[in-house]
Amino acid sequence: MVEELAGDWSTARALTEEGEQRVAANLGTPCAFAVRSLLVCAAACGTLGDEDEARRLERRADALGMKGYGLTTDAPRIRLALLRGDLAAVKRLVGGPLKTMGLARVASVAARLDGLAAVGDRRRVEEEAPLLLQPGTYLEPFALRALGVVREDAKLLEKAAAAFDSLGLDWHAAQLPRLVGR
Repeated sequence: MVEELAGDWSTARALTEEGEQRVAANLGTPCAFAVRSLLVCAAACGTLGDEDEARRLERRADALGMKGYGLTTDAPRIRLALLRGDLAAVKRLVGGPLKTMGLARVASVAARLDGLAAVGDRRRVEEEAPLLLQPGTYLEPFALRALGVVREDAKLLEKAAAAFDSLGLDWHAAQLPRLVGR
């Protein structure tokens, strides 16, 4: 999860084998975070250009059969859909309520904001993003960027870029062209 938050996809990718082993070792104790872990590894693979491995990991996550966990498991799927330019999938994945659990909440909200911005859902961005505009927090640049994209406001986008930079979130900052390319 730390690598996901940092956008350090190389390190997340390197943890794939260990993650799969741990998921397999705990099949008797179903957990949404097993699905999420596999999907984050899939997002890492997809980000690094290994689409075949990303799809394999998605199938493995789907085989666990865990449904109904909202953004806890859908957030990495949003990242994958954004990577693939599949805005229909993004729209479907951000369509539900903001439901997520525990540690996954921050990464899930960030992915949701990116998804809402990518599909141009101004109403929902305007409802959700202002609540997250707390200076110096992890979610602030995502909220600024989402607002900047839907409002087509270059000053907000510049402020978001500076906030990403101040937090060292280079990969996340570089996602702007994907979001405005809708």
